[in-house]
Amino acid sequence: MARLTKTTTGTEILTTAEAKTHLRVTHSAEDTYIATLIKVAQYYAEKYCGGSFTESTYEMTMEAWNDVFVSNATLGTTSNLLKSYTYPVGGYYSPYTGLAQIVLPKAPVSSVSHIKYYDSDNSLQTWASSNYNLVKPENQKGFVELADGKDFPSLYARADAIKITFVSGYGSSASDVPETIKQAVLLIIGSLYEKREDTVKRMPTTVEYLLEPYRIFEY
Repeated sequence: MARLTKTTTGTEILTTAEAKTHLRVTHSAEDTYIATLIKVAQYYAEKYCGGSFTESTYEMTMEAWNDVFVSNATLGTTSNLLKSYTYPVGGYYSPYTGLAQIVLPKAPVSSVSHIKYYDSDNSLQTWASSNYNLVKPENQKGFVELADGKDFPSLYARADAIKITFVSGYGSSASDVPETIKQAVLLIIGSLYEKREDTVKRMPTTVEYLLEPYRIFEY
């Protein structure tokens, strides 16, 4: 089973001053409360979108190289115009190139810091970046693709046999985040500030419309 841990959290995309301007609050009596609402609203919006807005670091551990692949393949051989390729059980591969792909669960993916694995002797090794390519499609989950002509190394049998550290986010600062997302978070803050009680609907409808283009669905 693949496991994901968030090791560092990115910066907040709004300041207290920006939130107060949206709320039309001119006093400082509720600054601490408004700062808390910023954290809550951003967390909510990130969960809805399925990723991080500012660069956050994740570590994904896997038991096998096919541990987090989209399960649409079985052990066997596939052929295409370019090559014949034997792919692992449960793994995802491109039907066009025959190259295996490891889907990274948080988007947008900024970079892969490293891929480490425990070899057959149970020694931790760093897999050279020349063995794979990082693909970062827009508004989709990114993935690590095995480089053509390369093979996955053998692993020791353990739950954390593979460790992939990657960064997700639009950039390192709030200025890198789309303004549409910021406006959606401001609307959530406004709703939380005005309605200090539970509601039936999970978030304002306008927020859903604003965030929908940036939403990454689970698969």
